[in-house]
Amino acid sequence: MIDRLDRLEDDLDRRLEETLTRLALKVIADAKKLAPIDSGDLEAALVIGEVKRSIAGMYIDLGTSPEVDGYAVVQHEGFRKTKDGKLVEMTPGPKTMSKPSHGGFMPGKKYLENALKMNEELILEELSKVLEG
Repeated sequence: MIDRLDRLEDDLDRRLEETLTRLALKVIADAKKLAPIDSGDLEAALVIGEVKRSIAGMYIDLGTSPEVDGYAVVQHEGFRKTKDGKLVEMTPGPKTMSKPSHGGFMPGKKYLENALKMNEELILEELSKVLEG
């Protein structure tokens, strides 16, 4: 009986890890389509980590690689703060404006947040299937 429960737990962990990775890849692919573009560095820097386990459960990190974090946050939020404390709104440049809309969202600010919103129902459905099955 204990051996069977161990196998069930291992199978659930494997399916959860596969599902989290697949969903994170989908979110990042959508975020790349929504990311503002100047030289392409931001799109290339969107990455996922490995599935991690904690006392609370499993999770996967997704976002940008550390070398572009400062730039990525400015682009995501759509503004930056100058040295004298003024807020400067970022506006999409011609390359970003030439990108088509994706999933009902325009490329530019909130690219990662919007990619998560686009996939929210899919994420809930897929994780429910794993946990129910």
